[in-house]
Amino acid sequence: MAAERTNAPQPRRLSTATKRKLRQALAPEHISEREGDDGPVRYLEGWRAIQLANAIFGEDRWGAEVVGEVTYRPIPQTGRRSATPVLGIYTATVRVTVDGCGAHSDVGTGVVDEQTADAHATAYKTAVTDGLKRALRHYGAGLGNELSVRLDGTDTTGPVDAEPLRREVLAIAERAGSDEARTREWVAEKYGCPLDELDARRLRDAVTRLARGLNRRNGHAQAA
Repeated sequence: MAAERTNAPQPRRLSTATKRKLRQALAPEHISEREGDDGPVRYLEGWRAIQLANAIFGEDRWGAEVVGEVTYRPIPQTGRRSATPVLGIYTATVRVTVDGCGAHSDVGTGVVDEQTADAHATAYKTAVTDGLKRALRHYGAGLGNELSVRLDGTDTTGPVDAEPLRREVLAIAERAGSDEARTREWVAEKYGCPLDELDARRLRDAVTRLARGLNRRNGHAQAA
């Protein structure tokens, strides 16, 4: 007796055309630019990232969600005044899922520079949008993966002010049950230098790793 044939739908995969689009560098008109403390910084605006994802994947073939809670941590002020003080930092983990390939997650941040409702709301939304853009860029150059390199070739994946991220590393590790001494030991072993000497790019990576571990610990499994 011949084996019964099933009509179960086959999993969809990314088309060759879609993969080609993801490998292509962003067109100049899609890239915005601003002046950072260390020189010009190229970036992809949030609305543009969504527009490109819709064009590349199809509006009904991808989606994004916030994993866990959007957290806020106030930054103690040291008494030194600066033109743009960082009063606190919001952190959001966003997962992007695309029909036909694996999901990607990343962590976004938004800083509060005024104690007003509008400033907090803006920083909250910035953290979520930043997480979305950082998750999308894992899919390739067509969604901004090459924009982490500044015009002079320097990596700019993290904010210029590293102190909020340094505090966030300790805060996330504490929520996961690790004390400061063990966290500093982990950082030194992982990155080859003390936490206080870690640059913004590696601090961003540490925040991402710790946030993913915390979410797994809390039952929010997410794809790497």
